[in-house]
Amino acid sequence: MKNKVILSLSLTLAVLLSCGRRADTTDEPSPAVADSAAMHRIEGIWQDELTEAVVFRIKGDSIFYPDSTNLPARFAIFADTLVIYASSEAHYPISHLGDNFFVYESLTGEEMKVVRSNDESDSLLFEHRDYAPILLDQRVRRDTVVYADGERYHLYIDVSPTRRRVFKTTYTDEGMAVENAYFDNIIHIGVYSGRKCLYSHDFQKTDFSDVVTPQFIEGAILSNMEFGHTNAAGSRFLATLCEPDGSTCYVVEITIGFDGKVMAELLQP
Repeated sequence: MKNKVILSLSLTLAVLLSCGRRADTTDEPSPAVADSAAMHRIEGIWQDELTEAVVFRIKGDSIFYPDSTNLPARFAIFADTLVIYASSEAHYPISHLGDNFFVYESLTGEEMKVVRSNDESDSLLFEHRDYAPILLDQRVRRDTVVYADGERYHLYIDVSPTRRRVFKTTYTDEGMAVENAYFDNIIHIGVYSGRKCLYSHDFQKTDFSDVVTPQFIEGAILSNMEFGHTNAAGSRFLATLCEPDGSTCYVVEITIGFDGKVMAELLQP
């Protein structure tokens, strides 16, 4: 019994010593700490050195932009780097940070110089306004009458903005990352034969995840739906998914059969 107690105490002591050694010899790096003094130092309104155009306003840990379509962004300064948190982190090396003079490197490697504004009227660019997501399209209703095999069909399309937001990161002339928000759409399609409803559905962009990559759908808007034509297979519609204010779009052909069945096919550009 005595031997068992001694063995137990020895094992306990070994564990405690082992834990102590791990705590003393850890080589895990400490997390980066934001330079709150530097962040406080640059609070105020800043303008481009050459054009004197207002670039942004620093307040607390946020950057505000004079363009009301740009969302405010959270930021921090770590050592000699400005980090802006939009859809992803954007890093800007700082070469000079003074009370009235601020020099940083844009994402393209260009040196950007901004100076503190002394014009009190510049504050009006940031006051008494509410940010609202960008509405790209107003509500659109279309109806079409077609004939197939002697039957008369009435087709309805209703494009309606929703309150669901899609975010997109763009860049100012000074190379600063800014984030805009846009309202997505929902699109209703109805197909009738007389008073009989053959098909009725509210399309959302996620309905096309089988033919368009999820990565693109996440940042895209279901922007439009148009009637194509009717043939023996049914009525064909063209759905357009686009990046907000972008040139990249996907067109999906939707075929709604006379039996109410639906097929979707991605059209190659």
